[in-house]
Amino acid sequence: MKKFIFFRNDRLGDFLIITNLISAVKKKYPTANITVVSSKFNHHFINKYKIIDRVILYDKNFNIFKKIKIFKKIINRNYDASFVLDGKSFSFLCNLFISSKKRFALFYKYKFFGISFLKPNFLHTFFYDHFDTITSKKYLTRIEHLPSKFINLGNRLDLKIKQKDKYFFSPPTNDYKIKNKIKKIIKGNYVLIHLDEKWLDIKDINDNLYDNLITFQKKINKKVLLTSFNNSFDYFKNLKNILKKNKNKNIILFENSPLDVMERMIYYSLFAISCHSGFLVQISGANNSKIIDIINKKDFIWYSCWVPKNAFHRFVFKSNNRISFELKKILFDVYQIIKNQKVTK
Repeated sequence: MKKFIFFRNDRLGDFLIITNLISAVKKKYPTANITVVSSKFNHHFINKYKIIDRVILYDKNFNIFKKIKIFKKIINRNYDASFVLDGKSFSFLCNLFISSKKRFALFYKYKFFGISFLKPNFLHTFFYDHFDTITSKKYLTRIEHLPSKFINLGNRLDLKIKQKDKYFFSPPTNDYKIKNKIKKIIKGNYVLIHLDEKWLDIKDINDNLYDNLITFQKKINKKVLLTSFNNSFDYFKNLKNILKKNKNKNIILFENSPLDVMERMIYYSLFAISCHSGFLVQISGANNSKIIDIINKKDFIWYSCWVPKNAFHRFVFKSNNRISFELKKILFDVYQIIKNQKVTK
């Protein structure tokens, strides 16, 4: 039995980007035993993947004794290949002591007084058979496509992954029940808008959200499904109160859905819109949903590094040169994209 370990001690979207690698490993080696080192943000999600045999939770806030216990658990096994893809110091430390036939890594580049350095440091590169680099956000001047770098590392094992290969996310076995549940929540075709903390820097988000949603819904002539998770911001509280009073049948709010339900809501939507929700953007690489991504223009190069190449994805800007745009303009730009796409579900 071959054994592989992947280090993804970060967030949901970051893990989704490497699921085509894990899937390709399982396809080439059906009996392979796969370990993923996870974070508190993605641990529960990764645990649901049947192609993954062992999930090890690591949190930098664990006490030293628990960290040592996890460290021993990771290195007390021989691997055929290890992949350090999260840039975390703990992951690199483990790979100094791990017994693995092949080692692969992604290093982050940064500058200090104009001189380029690698994180954690250049000496670590000597411990890897193959590695690639990506420039840290602060120093990035051009698009360096991250999923492509992961694919190239995986193909060093002759996994034969292609750019158009889907990320791996198994539809839930009770998909028909979830679909019926969604139909009860919102009847007919809909556009999904996910609301979170990244909407806070929109100029008039606290004052005109509901009115702008009404205008937007009438323009697209489709229903609007609003989703959110543990959103306690004032703009969202105000919106909830207005929706309760007005009971608009064309704008429906559904909060705190499980991830498998959220994925299906995105899948069945005509378009899914967010201010760069990592899960929403990256799940499009698995289910071919159409994504409209609202970002600050200064982040365009950085976020472009993460876009799945096998999905429909468009950017809309909420600011440019530190000038924040009004929600009316942002939603109008979103509408223009929807208007020019003929989509049915």
